[in-house]
Amino acid sequence: MTRGLLVLLLIMSLETAHGILRGVFLVPYAGERLSSLIGWPIAMVIVLVVSTLLIGWTKVTASSALLRMGAVWALLTFVFETTIGILRGMDASRIWTEINPLAGGLMLYSLIVMLLAPLAASWLRRSDDQKVS
Repeated sequence: MTRGLLVLLLIMSLETAHGILRGVFLVPYAGERLSSLIGWPIAMVIVLVVSTLLIGWTKVTASSALLRMGAVWALLTFVFETTIGILRGMDASRIWTEINPLAGGLMLYSLIVMLLAPLAASWLRRSDDQKVS
């Protein structure tokens, strides 16, 4: 599980860089909402690519363990994102808006991706390994 946490740390580092670049280059031209809608799929590709490339390195193979890893990733991502929101001066209602898909928030979808990313990465990796064999 330690290696899984290191993979998450890499993902979060890349996501943070992605967010900074989006804020510098896209937000001034497209606005916060549109840039979030554009950036979200890119962020999810980052999660899935890094997960797929490094899932074998984690040495976690059982589906239940992969789902536990994903649950830890989702929980830590939630804590990280909420903390960043607070540090940026967001109040509880604004953070809830970011979470709530009915209010246009994307965080719940991101957390679902984080939950399923290790399992999906393992499946994609096995599928790719079978093609090579």
